[in-house]
Amino acid sequence: MIRSLTLGSILALAAAANAQPVLTFATNGSAPGSSYTLRYGPYVDQGTSGADQTWDLSALATDSMDVITLVDPATTTNGATFPTATVAETGGDAVMYFRTAADGMYLAGSDADGLLIPYSDEGKYLVFPCNYTDTWSDDAAAEFDVQGTLVTRTATITGEADGYGTLIMPTWSASDVLRIHWHEEADDATDLFTVQSVYDSYLYFVVGQSYPIAQLVHTELTILGNTTILEHAQWVDELSTGTMEHARATDRIEVFPMPAQETVNITLPATMHGACTFSVADVQGRTMSSLPATELSNGKGTLDVSTLTPGLYLLTATDVLGTIATARLVVE
Repeated sequence: MIRSLTLGSILALAAAANAQPVLTFATNGSAPGSSYTLRYGPYVDQGTSGADQTWDLSALATDSMDVITLVDPATTTNGATFPTATVAETGGDAVMYFRTAADGMYLAGSDADGLLIPYSDEGKYLVFPCNYTDTWSDDAAAEFDVQGTLVTRTATITGEADGYGTLIMPTWSASDVLRIHWHEEADDATDLFTVQSVYDSYLYFVVGQSYPIAQLVHTELTILGNTTILEHAQWVDELSTGTMEHARATDRIEVFPMPAQETVNITLPATMHGACTFSVADVQGRTMSSLPATELSNGKGTLDVSTLTPGLYLLTATDVLGTIATARLVVE
């Protein structure tokens, strides 16, 4: 167990173990159905950027905890206000709404105790696929009401995958971690004044989990010339290996084009043998239907998805030996 290792031995193992991770829609797209415990505590130094890093966050100390659950937006009280959202994150200070798409994760809005902020221009929170050194920039906009006062929000988001390596936490560690440096500058303007916000975060991701396993957040709020700085850390209670083990134990189907309409082209992994059956499940894990392969030769073929309503699905192929391969499928 990791607690029985010295820090020196962890670092030695990490130096040999790291591979360059890539976050994809298939492995890291957020969807309803998972839950995890999130710890909060004081900010610590984020460490350096670059390849094959070891980030030592073992000094993190817990001062509070939340249980975060990813759900279907339609099941939340104000989900109808966020019609583009595909997943809602509940259990924290606010319900956060996101749209998962083939090219990334988008922030659709938030609900903080009835303060509804739907984004008319969604900000790109994460790009797919995401490799080390990738960068992106996106604008975001929203209008919302605060006690009868109209607030207009404009924001610019930038992201950079600035490093990969090993992450050492107080009770667990993870290799093949990709770090994202995420920065947002926003203005919330009213007729009387403007609140300026700066959010600067370091997010640590592993392949197979849609949420950051650790995050360091620096916030600056400026109103009427006065600036308040807030900092905190948040991280998962334990490294949930179930999703990652599933991602590694099952191969991936190549699917294109995405989003799909009438038909979709597929390429099966070389580990598949013989005839395969295909099924699709919705974001809540319910099997919707079986799909016949209209053509399948040397692991390549097409699937008819015209009977599926627009949405996000999990496509599963099973061969005659019981080998399973999966892929996320978006139908528009």
